[in-house]
Amino acid sequence: MNTNDRLYQVYVSKWGALCQKLDEHNLCGYECSPLLLSVDNSKDFDTADIKVMLFGQDMSGEDWYRYERHTQPLEECMRAIRTFDNVTGSIGLNGVRQRKGMGGGMNKFIDTLNARFPDKKIRYVWNDIVKLGRNVKNGNQHRAILSEIEREYFNVIKDEINAISPQVLVFFTGPDPFWESKLQQSLGITPFCYQPLPKWNGNIRQLALLTLDKDTLPSVQYAFRTYHPCARESKIQVKHAELYQAIVMHIQVL
Repeated sequence: MNTNDRLYQVYVSKWGALCQKLDEHNLCGYECSPLLLSVDNSKDFDTADIKVMLFGQDMSGEDWYRYERHTQPLEECMRAIRTFDNVTGSIGLNGVRQRKGMGGGMNKFIDTLNARFPDKKIRYVWNDIVKLGRNVKNGNQHRAILSEIEREYFNVIKDEINAISPQVLVFFTGPDPFWESKLQQSLGITPFCYQPLPKWNGNIRQLALLTLDKDTLPSVQYAFRTYHPCARESKIQVKHAELYQAIVMHIQVL
């Protein structure tokens, strides 16, 4: 099976029960749509030398992905992400590579890693530690029930990682206690799994190396947690470029 086949197997095993539960609560539309992953070209992606999964803090704008689960088959819903390319990173709906905001920051990291390994074929996947709608947004009146449904019916992040088999994970989620709890819940880790990065002059709030269970996530060789790219440098007292450089320099040849 290729990457998309493995992702499909992850989702189809949960799709019926998940959709039934959402329908019971009349939860539909973008705000209540599960985030599904796929890659643009499985043959190209599966032959990458390095695979990287990048995680955000919450979902992007409403134009990032859109599908109708009541009328579209699961395979089509999986292909709904329109603003991420596995080679170049975050792009706008006009196809232009993003330079600002979350997408722009993510692309700066991609450029930094590509420069570190110019002879390697590197492919990227964008994911989120919130998998079901914008359930963390205070303005979402269904926040509580969406969080419960996600936890009970769509707890898939570890399965997605194993389906994609990335060697590198980067969580742009920051040290806020709420987001840390979401990350720990998703990976099944504790605060004791956060370690300082060797030779990094900053602190663990700015950048942490995550210790993950090799039996649970066998492909992952490196996992990092750092700030969301939109965090103000004057507040976090470090430049994002320095964080990205520290991460990529820690990664050895894969």
